[in-house]
Amino acid sequence: MAGLNNLLNVARDALTAQSYGLNVTGQNIANASTPGYVRRVAVLETQNLGTQSGGGVRAAGLDRVTNEYIERRENQATGTASAATSRDQTLASIEALFNDGAGTGLGSALNDVFSSFSALSTNPNDTTTRANVLAAAGAFVDRANQTGNTLSQMQIDLKNQAQDTIDQVNQRAQEIAKLDMQIAQATMQGDDASDLKDQRTQKILNMSGLINTHTFTDGSGNTVVQVAGATIVDGQHTRSLSLDMNADGSLKLLVDQPGGGGSEITQFLTGGKLAGIKEARDKDLFDVSQKLNTLVFDVASALNTQHALGVGADGGTGRNLFDVGATSTNAARDVRVSVDVFDHPDRIAAAGSVFSLPGGSDNAVALSQLFDTQIAFGNSKTAAQAYGDIIGSIGNTRASSQRDVETQNAILSQVQSMHQSQSGVSLDEEMVNLTKFQNAYQAASKMIGVADQLMQTLLNTVGR
Repeated sequence: MAGLNNLLNVARDALTAQSYGLNVTGQNIANASTPGYVRRVAVLETQNLGTQSGGGVRAAGLDRVTNEYIERRENQATGTASAATSRDQTLASIEALFNDGAGTGLGSALNDVFSSFSALSTNPNDTTTRANVLAAAGAFVDRANQTGNTLSQMQIDLKNQAQDTIDQVNQRAQEIAKLDMQIAQATMQGDDASDLKDQRTQKILNMSGLINTHTFTDGSGNTVVQVAGATIVDGQHTRSLSLDMNADGSLKLLVDQPGGGGSEITQFLTGGKLAGIKEARDKDLFDVSQKLNTLVFDVASALNTQHALGVGADGGTGRNLFDVGATSTNAARDVRVSVDVFDHPDRIAAAGSVFSLPGGSDNAVALSQLFDTQIAFGNSKTAAQAYGDIIGSIGNTRASSQRDVETQNAILSQVQSMHQSQSGVSLDEEMVNLTKFQNAYQAASKMIGVADQLMQTLLNTVGR
């Protein structure tokens, strides 16, 4: 009887264990397309029966099929690809701003100014031609103002994006700490925490897309999350990031300190959307704005100097064509048609002296010749060459950025494939497991039937 009872116990445990395996397999199949889901494997082990060396089987739980090395690589690749994409989006906007294909850009407006002086040199007494000079100067000012204001607004928008990104990082840190607490509680109670661990892993991956993230488990089993070299999650404890500005207007990233205040970690920001925003704003956008301001200032100053040497049709001299500051700072945004000549075509200094009035045009010739004179970028380039350098620099930077995006996305795709191969659900494999557990379950059921028949035979025999 004892032997038959043991057989029934073995069969019962087998049914329970194989049923558990079927449930785990079913969970894998159901979540085959769930983002962040990590494949589970039922852990079955031999169960001793009394003093015997071996007995039935029991379900000892399940394992999440993970690889910490691949997960860290995916976090890093996600951050690098996100940074490249974020920067490229800004560069695309800058490139579009300087697109002069329709003939309405700053380059065309700059050419029109010098062309208007060339036309004036051949017809200095014509009021319409003089008015065209003012119209061309106004169009140049409008385009310079528009371009400068747009670049300035892009800086503001990127600062706001950086703040939004930091807010998201802080929120993810709170969510990860909460999940870590729930995982610890579930583990202490003997419950399965696989779903909670999946959620935590997905939160960390999401954070990696925002800022360069590194994670590890400390000696107490707590999850430690570091961003830009600073620990912001340590088990159930969190710290917050904040945004500040340097004196030069560049972004500064801080992490709060336990005693108050913040410690700067900007130099350790190397990945994620935030890194892409900072590089695009504080480097790419700053360089373009600085070159544009220098070009506008140099052109306006050179034209002012030459224009002031000439004489208007009204006999006046010493007048500026543009109002521009003493330095190139914000020149593109601040330049205006000078009040000296605004709405007064007769004040355009076409003549070189009062003795050549009326009809003198030697100063108009000199003004038109400035187009071919090295007046920009420290008198090293003509206005057209300087503007071409700006366009070329933007184009080269954008092309390099696009190549970087392609490279980093290819790396990310490769790592994601590795992760999917390691931790993702293969329906073919799960169907094999489903059949395996199903057959084992059916065999255990048959074993119970056999044991029952043997028990009935024994009872009938004893009863005689």
